[in-house]
This record gives sequence, structure tokens and C-alpha cells, in this order.
Amino acid sequence: MPIADEIAFAGQLIDAFALNAWRRGVAAIDSAGAGVPPEMQSGEVDEDGWVEWCVLPSTLKEVDLEAFEDEFRVQFPPPFRGYLLARFHLFDQLRSQQYGQQIFMTSTPAGTTLGPLRKLIKQWRPLIDAGFVPFAQWGDGWGPMCFDIHQRVQDGECPIQWMDHEVLIPLGAERCRLREAVLPLAQPLYGSCREFLVDVFGRGVINTALDGGCADSDH
Repeated sequence: MPIADEIAFAGQLIDAFALNAWRRGVAAIDSAGAGVPPEMQSGEVDEDGWVEWCVLPSTLKEVDLEAFEDEFRVQFPPPFRGYLLARFHLFDQLRSQQYGQQIFMTSTPAGTTLGPLRKLIKQWRPLIDAGFVPFAQWGDGWGPMCFDIHQRVQDGECPIQWMDHEVLIPLGAERCRLREAVLPLAQPLYGSCREFLVDVFGRGVINTALDGGCADSDH
């Protein structure tokens, strides 16, 4: 599938999800700061510093994403590349419909779009040498969810597995680089990235045509 179609697919999922999702956070003073970036703030900041935020079309360029992939020597599955290029959003806590479990997702804020992903990858960087690329955390921060790039199929998709951090940490960085040491710890979750995105963002609504601007909400 062309990258434009992957972007459209991910954007449609995120927009539909945002319609009924909680979208408030502490306002950031500038785009590089923590919290809701100024360009994503929708309405006035309240007396406690909280503000509603909106989903926006991403301005992240493919060339910037390619540079990020080159930096870490990875190649993300096409649906995840589409996700990263589709929208600015701050959904960092999602819920799996399939498993009834919380997931700490890497959000894509304006100004520092790849910042959350960079932080997670650097935390678990040795796993990349073992063929596992971290992109989220399972449960209440129980361990990294990873693309198993050694099981990549023809369309560039990868299955998703997770590993318990309490088991990984005692291994140490060097053994985490060895696939034979890490593979027995991997627990399968999803057959593909597309399956994962539909599970956490789909809510059964994937065909609604939306404009991709600030999403309306009743909250």
C-alpha cells in the first residue's frame, strides 16, 4: 500500500477515535516543552493550567522519518510509518479492546513529534540488535511492545510482541542484544501493526470521513 494510503488510514482511525476521547492536558509554554504544545491548544487555559487539545494534520516529513530510522538502523512497518506521519496527537494511554489492557503509546506531539518514540527506543535500544524494535509499553509500564523485524513479511508488516521488563533488566544490555537470549521471553500480541492500530484506535469506526482538523468532542 502506498505511504499516502497508510497515512490516510491512520489519520482516519485517529480522527474517529478523537471524537469521543478525553482531550485535556497541562498546557506547555512552548512547542519543545512538556504538555500540550501551543499550536494544539483549543480554547483557553484554565486556572489550573489545563487546556483542551485538538488533533491536527502532521507536518512531519518522510525525509525526517527516514533520518530517524537511519539513526537507529531500523525500518518501521508501513502502517506505523503512516501513523507517525498522519497526525499530531497526545493519546499516550490507550486501551486494547482485544485484551482489555492498558497500553502506554508513543504520542506524536507538534514540535517534538518523534520525541516520545525516541525516548522509548533509547531506553530499550539493545533490543534492536536482537531484531525487536520498541514502540510502546504493555500494561502499566510492564515492558516494551516491539515489532519483530526478523519475522517481517512481504508487505513490510511485522508481528508485535512484548517482554516483561522485570525479566529483561536482569539480562543486562549485552545479552539483550542477542536474539537467542531475548526470543524465549517474547510474548505474542498482534499479527501486524495494522491489527494493533485498529484494536486501540478503531472502536469499530474506521470508515467515517473526517477532515483531520481539530476534532469535536463532548468533553
